Order: sequence, then structure tokens, then C-alpha cells
Amino acid sequence: MLSVALDESTVIPYLLQNPANSSLAVKLASRAGLPGADNLYAQQFDQLLNSGNYAEAAKIAANSPRGFLRTPQTIERFKALPAVPGQLSVILQYFGMLLDKGSLNKHETLELVRPVLAQNRKHLLEKWMKENKLDCSEELGDIVRPHDLNLALSIYLRANVAPKVVAAFAETGQFDKILPYATQVGYQPDYVVLLQNIVRLNPEKGAEFATQLANNPGGSLVDIDRVVDVFQSQGMVQPATAFLLDALKDNRPEQGHLQTRLLEMNLINAPQVADAILGNDMFSHYDRARIAQLCEQAGLFQRALEHYDDPEAIKRVLVNIVATPTFNQDWLTNFFGRLSLEQSLDCLDAMLKSNIRQNLAAVVQIATKYSDLLGSTRLIDLFEKYKTAEGLFYYLGSIINLSEDQDVNFKYIEAATKMGQFTEVERICRDSSTLHFPFSYSGS
Repeated sequence: MLSVALDESTVIPYLLQNPANSSLAVKLASRAGLPGADNLYAQQFDQLLNSGNYAEAAKIAANSPRGFLRTPQTIERFKALPAVPGQLSVILQYFGMLLDKGSLNKHETLELVRPVLAQNRKHLLEKWMKENKLDCSEELGDIVRPHDLNLALSIYLRANVAPKVVAAFAETGQFDKILPYATQVGYQPDYVVLLQNIVRLNPEKGAEFATQLANNPGGSLVDIDRVVDVFQSQGMVQPATAFLLDALKDNRPEQGHLQTRLLEMNLINAPQVADAILGNDMFSHYDRARIAQLCEQAGLFQRALEHYDDPEAIKRVLVNIVATPTFNQDWLTNFFGRLSLEQSLDCLDAMLKSNIRQNLAAVVQIATKYSDLLGSTRLIDLFEKYKTAEGLFYYLGSIINLSEDQDVNFKYIEAATKMGQFTEVERICRDSSTLHFPFSYSGS
């Protein structure tokens, strides 16, 4: 004889063939969880309940074979019983027996937790959770959530309710756990919707989370345009900028429209930030004409000139640039080195025409540097066009010592005379070798 096994399906019916064995059959069925005595158990349960012996009825239900009496119907019958003053309710006695026996099923867990939370006895729930006495389900997490989000998160984790786990991570600020968890369980949330919620809670963390999504080793988990839409819909330019600066760091041609969006939002809302970005020369694929226009509107005339190719637009900006607080004469002078001869003269003419008093000094400096290229005759004609003896005097004064052009000398003498600079007139008349007078002159 190697082994002996009991036929579990027939042993209880066999014992019940003899009425004297009824008590033994019930005990054996209860302890071993054997079938066959269910009807007898149910009869005893009904008799005890009807006779008012509620505690024994609860015990019968709690110890029923295979828990066949542990049903929602049994719970509802206990809940309907009248409360006895000074005594624990039958339903709570019943749950106490079940907890002593082991863990609760889903329905029992939900029925027990509701009154416990209503009595503000959350510590009992935490204790039973640690002892693995409760059936963790999505419904249980939903009941607990209004009372304790972290405890609800623990329940959602045990119940493998991925969407609500991710949402709870976001709401509790545990953003760094979202991607590892989603990867671990193979869950693909709608990251854009999730990001919208995070941005409302914590804009700075929203930018960090968006960056994590974009830099995912397996490829970006979000469409960058949609991420920017999320930030812009909330008026969050700074987080959007932080995100885009990282997402666009490789300066790829296909991201040109995103480079344009980054510069656009800052030129409209934070021009100095846009100025810094342009100054770092990070991007090269954006819409230059569009950015030039926005730079002009934002008062960043230097940046506008760096981007404009249209001669009329350049001329329009130049007439105003000298009045800006950040005006840099050296930069402006060097900028004229990019222009053609005719374009340079046209722009200088526009500057004098627009505001001669404001722009004269800048025009003189530019005329001086590019005198050889532009030609002194044309520049003299330009200053004379606006009848500015001051402009002529300072321009010609800067080249007079190097010029052998007789017309330059005469124009300088003429301008100096009008300016009352007679010492200069005398010096040029005395020292210049290019002057030829139709009369003799001898000094005393």
C-alpha cells in the first residue's frame, strides 16, 4: 500500500446517511472545506438567524465549507438586523470572525471599508492592508482615494490598475516613477492628457516630465508640437521654453517649425529671452523672415537686421535703430559691410531723411569707415542734400588729412567756415598742397 486518498465528494454524503453522524459531518465539512453538507449548513444558518441567535449564525456563515455562505446576500441579511444597544453590530461581528479566520473577499472588503472610513478609523484599514487581509481592487481604491491618495495608490498598485496608478503617481508628485512603471507593466497612457494634468499641478515638473518623454531611449513618447500646445494653452511660456531648448538641442532641419515656435512665443512674451537664444546661435532652420518681423515688432532692431534680406525692410529698421537703448554703433557700422554700395547709400539717405539730428553721428561714422568704397563725392552730395554743414565738417574732417582730392579740401573749408571753425580753415589753407587759388597770397 503506497498511498491512501479520501474521496472528498462522497465522504460527507456517506456520513449523513446516519443521522447520528450529522454533527461530525458538519464539523468535518467546515474544517476540511468538503462538499456535501451545504444544505445542512444553510438550514442551520436560517434556523439560528430566525431564532435570534445572530452570533452563532455569523459563526456558521464565516466557517461555511468553501465559504459558500460568504455571499453579498448574507451580508445584506446581517446589515438588515436590528442593532442591540451596547453591543457590536452583527455585521461587524461577522467581519471580525472573517478577519480572524483569514482574508476577506472583494465584496466583504468593500462592505467593511466603507463604515471604517466613515468612522475615520483609517488606521484599521492600514493595519489590515499590511496583514494582507483585504482584497485590493479598483473599487476599493476608488473608495479610499478621497480619504488618502497614497493609500489608494498602494491599492491600485496591488490591483494592477495601471491607468489609476499612473494618475495617482502624477497627482502625488511622483513623476519620476511614471515612466519606469508604465514600461514595467507594458502600459501606454495618453501622455499628452497626463501632461496636461501635471502641468496644472506643477508647471516646473511638467517641463521635466515632458523632457523625459521626449528623450525616451526608445524614441520620443509624445508629439513635441502637442506638448507645446499643452504649455501654450496654459500660458506657460517659461516651461515650454525649457522643454523646447532641450528637445531641439540637436538643431535638426525637420524641426525648423518648432524652432520658429520657440522664438515666436518668446519674442511675443519675453523678448529678452528670445534675444539671448538668438545670441547663442543655437538654431539655423527657423523661418528667418517671420522671426525678423517679430524682432522688429519687439524692438529688437539689431536682431531684425540680422535676419532681414528685404532692402525696404532693412531701411525701415535702420531709421529707428539709433534710438534704441541697446544701440551699438560699432555693430551698426560693421553691419553696413554686408550691404551693397547702392543699398548703403540708400540706407544712409533714409536715416538722414527720417531724423537727421538723431542719426547724423551714426551716419558720419559709417561714411567715414566706408568712404573709399562709397566714394567721397557721393557722400558729399548726400550731406549737401540735407544741408548739414555739421555732417560734412565731421565726415570730411576724418578723411581730410589722407585725401588729395581738391574738392574734398574746398568742401571741408566751406563746412568749417559755416561751423565757425576758422582755425581749421586757416590750417587747411596753410598746409594743403592740393589747393590752387586764382590769386597770390602772402602772409605777414
